[in-house]
Amino acid sequence: MNKILLTALLAGFIGTAGTTYAADNVQPSPCVQPGAAGPGDCRGYGTGPGARHARPFMKKALGLSESQEVKMTEMRKSFFQESSQVRQELKTLRHDLADESVRNKPDERKIADLSDRIGRQHTKLARLQSSHLRGLSTVLDHKQMETLLQMRDNMGHRGWKRG
Repeated sequence: MNKILLTALLAGFIGTAGTTYAADNVQPSPCVQPGAAGPGDCRGYGTGPGARHARPFMKKALGLSESQEVKMTEMRKSFFQESSQVRQELKTLRHDLADESVRNKPDERKIADLSDRIGRQHTKLARLQSSHLRGLSTVLDHKQMETLLQMRDNMGHRGWKRG
């Protein structure tokens, strides 16, 4: 009796979720064009390796000069290029770990190996981030660096927390 009830509830939840998802995703919401100097689509405008300038709020918050802004942009591009391969490898390893973990008979040795490899990739990424911060500290003064670190600590998973 419990299995039948659970199956019926699960089917109802899946049906409701599918209908809700389909209703919300009929048409993508339009994005506001950033201007003539920005890319055609607004994904990543002002961020990531293709950014032409530091984010305006970051420039204002740190009080960056034009030369500091240019140097930070170059350093950010370099960091994204260096770290993208490590991040992609992490993504692949996490996917492989999840696949192995949900098998009927997971191989514990393979899980241990994948976990170790994920740890090594995190170590590489941490070293790249440390090197990047060390480089930024040569461009920014002490006060600007402290402000940047505070901004970084306040950053959430979906971007800068604003108010």
